[in-house]
Amino acid sequence: MINLSKFGETLSELMEEHNLSVKELAERAQIKRSNIYCYLRGERLPSVGAVVSLADFFNCSVDYLLGLSEHNFSGQFKPCPPFTERLDYLIKYFGMTTYKVYTQTEVSKARFFDWRSGRHKPSLDNIVKLAEVFDCSTDFVLGRV
Repeated sequence: MINLSKFGETLSELMEEHNLSVKELAERAQIKRSNIYCYLRGERLPSVGAVVSLADFFNCSVDYLLGLSEHNFSGQFKPCPPFTERLDYLIKYFGMTTYKVYTQTEVSKARFFDWRSGRHKPSLDNIVKLAEVFDCSTDFVLGRV
């Protein structure tokens, strides 16, 4: 599970390291200022798109940004492919059945197949659950590495 206050602390530390104000980060990462304030106060979880934008901006892993890893590894992160393609890849790569994936993530069968068809995208919480089920990083689930 994502610790909102840890995410806010990490974001604040990264902003301080880069000598950025909320206004500057909002402009450069193309995220609303009000959302950044909510993240810093631990009031709201970012969308998958926002957390990837922030991780790309700071050249860090999503796991580090979310407080799921204590170590920040930077490197060449790839653009995220469409989630439908990535989900199919993960299922094949890890040799899991769709049944096992949706039951272990505790999402409904209908919601899971909405992800596979592209009708809906998973929330950030569900991306983290998928990383736990596949025993990999959130960046791997998103296709950034």
